[in-house]
Amino acid sequence: MVRCAFLGRWQGRFTSSEKTAVLTSLIRQSLALLLAALISGCSSLYFYPLKPWLQNPANLGVDYQDVVLIHRDGTRITGWWLPASTPLQGTVYFLHGNAENISTHVVSVAWLPAQGYQVFLIDYRGYGLSDGEADLDGSMADIQGGLNWLHASGRLQSSPLIVFGQSLGASMAIWVLAQPQNRGKAACLIEEAGFADYREVVNAAMKRSWLLWPLRPVVVPLMDNRYAPATVVGQLAPMPLLIAHSREDLVIPFRQAEKLYQAARPPKEMLVLRGAHARGPEQPEVQEALLQFMRSQCR
Repeated sequence: MVRCAFLGRWQGRFTSSEKTAVLTSLIRQSLALLLAALISGCSSLYFYPLKPWLQNPANLGVDYQDVVLIHRDGTRITGWWLPASTPLQGTVYFLHGNAENISTHVVSVAWLPAQGYQVFLIDYRGYGLSDGEADLDGSMADIQGGLNWLHASGRLQSSPLIVFGQSLGASMAIWVLAQPQNRGKAACLIEEAGFADYREVVNAAMKRSWLLWPLRPVVVPLMDNRYAPATVVGQLAPMPLLIAHSREDLVIPFRQAEKLYQAARPPKEMLVLRGAHARGPEQPEVQEALLQFMRSQCR
C-alpha cells in the first residue's frame, strides 16, 4: 500500500551542488510517490493520523469512558464518552480534523459537559488506537457507525443530537448527514473550518509549497472528490446548519466557508471567527455563540 504525504522541509547545511542534487532527488521521489498514489486511487493525502494518545480527558479534569465500536469486518474504532456534569441538555457527536487524534482535539469539546452536554468523539481508522489505514471511504463508514451506535445505545436519552465537526471532520459530516438514511438522525450540524471541495483544498495546500506548485495540474484533477460537501450540503435542510470559519484561517481559506454557505439552504447561519484554523472553541465568546445556537436551534 502506498502511504501518501506532502513533503516537509529538509534541514542541514549543503553546498550549492549538493542542494541541486538533493532537490533533483526530492522532485523525482515526489513525482514517483504522487503518481503511484494517484494510480492506486489514494485518498490518504487528506489524512495525517497520530497513533499514540498524548493525554486523556482526565488530564483536563473531565470524566470519561472508553468506547470501542467494531465493524462487521472486525475493524475496531475507539472513542471517548464524556458524560454531562450538569442536567442533560443534549448530546454532541464530535468529529475531529485530519491531523493527530482525539487526545489533542478533545480540548475543543472538554468544556461542554459542564454546560449539560454529553459528548461522544471517535478516532477514524488509522488514528489513535483505532485499527486500519486512514482513507475517505473508511472514515465515512466510521462516522456512520458512530451515528448508528448513538441511536442504538440508548445514551441519547431523548436529548437532541448535535453533530459538531471541525475541518475534514466537518466536511465528512456534511456528506454523511446528507444521505437519505440519516435524515432526522441529528437535530443540527455545527461545522467549523470545513471546506466545500476536496480538490480546491489540495490545490490551495500545494500552492503554499514551491516544490509542489508545478505538480498541481497533474495532481489536483486526479484527487478523490466524490464526497465534495458543496454538492450535498443543500440536502441537509430543514436541519439547522451553523458554518463557523475564521477569516484568518491559513489552512482552509475563508472562501470555502462562503461557498458552503451559498450552496446550503435555510435554516443556516454563518459565524465569522478570528484566529487560527479550527481553534474557535478555545475562545469564551465562541463557546457562548455555540451554546446559543444549540439551545435555540438544536431541538
